[in-house]
Amino acid sequence: MSNEAPKQQRRAKGKALVGNKFKNWLFNAPGVVDTAKLGTLVDRAVARAQQRETEHHAVGGNAAATAGILAGLRRDLPAKSAEWSDAALEDYLFCARLLGKESLGMELFDTQLLAAASMLRDTVVEMDTGEGKTLVGALVAGAHALRGHRVHVLTVNDYLAGRDAHWMAPFFKLLGVTAASVTEALGAAERQQAYLADIVYVSVNELGFDVLRDRTSTEPEESVLQPLDVCIVDEIDSVLVDEATVPLVLAGRARSELQSVDVAAFVCELRPDLDYTVEADRRNVSLTDNGLRSAEVRWPGVELYSAEGTPLFSSINVALHAQVLLQRDVDYIVRDGKAEIVSDSRGRVAALQRWPDGLQAAVETKEGLHKTEQGEVLDQLLVRDLVKSFASVTGMSGTAVAVSEYLRTHYSLDAGRIPSHKLCIREDRPEQIYATAAQRDAAVVAAAAAAHSTGQPVLVGTHSVAASERFAALLAARGIDCQVLNARNDSLEAEIVAQAGRRAAVTVSTQMAGRGTDILLGGTVATLAGHGAVAALGGLLVIIVGRFYSPRLDAQLRGRAGRQGDPGASVIFSSMGDPAANGQEAHGLELSDSVARDLDDAGRVTRADVSKLLDRAQRLAEQERLETAQNSWKYNELIAYQRQVVLAERDKILREDGAALKAFEALQDADGVDGSVSTPRDPGPGRLQELRSALGAERLAAVCKSVMLFELDGQWSDHLALLSEQRAAIHLRSLGRQNPLDEFRRETISAFDGFFDRVNKGALESLGALEVVDRDVDLEAAGLRRGSTTWTYVANENPFGSQSDQAVKWLLKKMGR
Repeated sequence: MSNEAPKQQRRAKGKALVGNKFKNWLFNAPGVVDTAKLGTLVDRAVARAQQRETEHHAVGGNAAATAGILAGLRRDLPAKSAEWSDAALEDYLFCARLLGKESLGMELFDTQLLAAASMLRDTVVEMDTGEGKTLVGALVAGAHALRGHRVHVLTVNDYLAGRDAHWMAPFFKLLGVTAASVTEALGAAERQQAYLADIVYVSVNELGFDVLRDRTSTEPEESVLQPLDVCIVDEIDSVLVDEATVPLVLAGRARSELQSVDVAAFVCELRPDLDYTVEADRRNVSLTDNGLRSAEVRWPGVELYSAEGTPLFSSINVALHAQVLLQRDVDYIVRDGKAEIVSDSRGRVAALQRWPDGLQAAVETKEGLHKTEQGEVLDQLLVRDLVKSFASVTGMSGTAVAVSEYLRTHYSLDAGRIPSHKLCIREDRPEQIYATAAQRDAAVVAAAAAAHSTGQPVLVGTHSVAASERFAALLAARGIDCQVLNARNDSLEAEIVAQAGRRAAVTVSTQMAGRGTDILLGGTVATLAGHGAVAALGGLLVIIVGRFYSPRLDAQLRGRAGRQGDPGASVIFSSMGDPAANGQEAHGLELSDSVARDLDDAGRVTRADVSKLLDRAQRLAEQERLETAQNSWKYNELIAYQRQVVLAERDKILREDGAALKAFEALQDADGVDGSVSTPRDPGPGRLQELRSALGAERLAAVCKSVMLFELDGQWSDHLALLSEQRAAIHLRSLGRQNPLDEFRRETISAFDGFFDRVNKGALESLGALEVVDRDVDLEAAGLRRGSTTWTYVANENPFGSQSDQAVKWLLKKMGR
């Protein structure tokens, strides 16, 4: 595709740049930078590339022509220097433009080069759908690799990691750097080899799991990762904002079963409003006084708020949450005999994700599924802390500027808008608001059918698996065949979305909507005539059924239409019963009474200001989510620091020859050596000498290392479990007018006090418990086994209203407050 835009489009692009610059200056938007300042540098690089192509009348030989410049860049750039000079950056962009065309057959847009230049100057970039973010990420990764950095490109799933690494491989080859991808299917040896590449494409979760596995390795050669240096994050706002406090968890089989009571039958009998109430935002459900009395009748003699009643009270709350708040085909799907969580920010199945054990078991009981094995958390890592482990972070997204202030405050990152390669002519139609969901749904089907009758392709975006399948059935009843894309068939995502631009195609999707795959008008094998025919019909029509919790998700779905100057349209159909409107009372937006007088015959709201009020409610709701995520991170901040202290000691034991043995000898010396001979179960001062005689010095050193690492990991797991219990009850401190966060930090410091003393004591006891058989010891038989299972826990602040929250509400009610 030619990079020469018509004069009208170039003028529009210039006006957009000037307009953005003025807007940023006028409002002084925190964290927003003007990307246009690098435009002159980009123009010079493009002019050089065009001149060379004109002189040579072909692209052949560009690799040879750029080899000297690239070699100079490697030689002249200070090793891992902080910033590219203007001259070096211009040289790189010149080479990248030539090599991109030669290796990939793609002529880089000026805007792609501008985005790459901005990212190399540490700016997160916002680019519209279809503007080539994947190629921009490759340009930035290649530049960092040239100067000796190891680069990780973080994607949202394994499919994109594998696809992008393979797709960009010819470009990286001409640059003289290596690239690989890491996916769930790779074994340890293959992972080690992949991470040796200059550039590694890997999903966020997979990288986090590898970090956790390396943290619990027992031999240095088991580690697969290289030092974390440069990180390029695709969909950066989703990763650093929406999922920042999702903890990646390494778990092993629990040492003891959770204390719980079978309450499933009791919960199923409870009646809404009479026995329990659900808060307007549907984040919490709680027993009423009548519900509490019913529990007391079912289990006479048990005081729910006493220590003895804690397991029962907790089990009821968890089961009630699973029964009432978690909806099948909305929050999770049942597939292959398992309950699989659906990510509310992406609409995809959250691979390897599960709820904390009690809630997981409650959902499985509700659905009649086989209960999964209970786990014990060995270690955890927040996505936020994973990304902040890198020396340098940047990224791209379609909606980064909307969270620029958050990125600036929490990650010291600025964001900037990159103009579209071609002027966006998509028509974003006024929102259609209806009194009820049923009226809204009827209007959606009518709008989709009307567009379909003309041959215009339609994409219907829904909130859930259930909603997507319901609309598919409604459309089928009208004689309209459609493709359905949701968490059930996410493996076919790219294939389905790639064909969504065909003439008369109707696709019903959750918000996953195939991000990462372009929707080409006319389909993937469209001819110029086919593209033009669909364009003449108005391009893709995106119908969004109900606002999402964030305006960014609405914008991302809108952005599926109007790719690179194509025509297209989008419209949101809402109802007063949607989640975006449900929080109206909490935000002072009492709409329900006023709109009743302003409806047309179809139930559509005719008041002009209602959409603006919903805008406000949606913004406030998103702000609450951001504050909740930030609050959750504050509770984990000190734990992350303590983990670094433990890891420093662990790394010493792991990598320094004989470090564990020396530690045991120091402990023995501290106890005093009296020359006595210990029994196998007595960790006395003579035990080391006995084991040295039986095992030899080399084997003894290895055993000491295994024992010490096991105790370090075990004590850390116990520490996490203790803090989890304290976290669940810390809100009770608010009754005494104490700050729960301050109190939790104080408890966390107190709990960590004496940590290494407990490790040493446990290690001595474990060493004393080892039995020598045939001049060796069986560590597994002695109970020193390792955990190997990985999953993620769903991270919400008080995801189902903790026991302590319920207790506080009950006590305040009894106190008349």
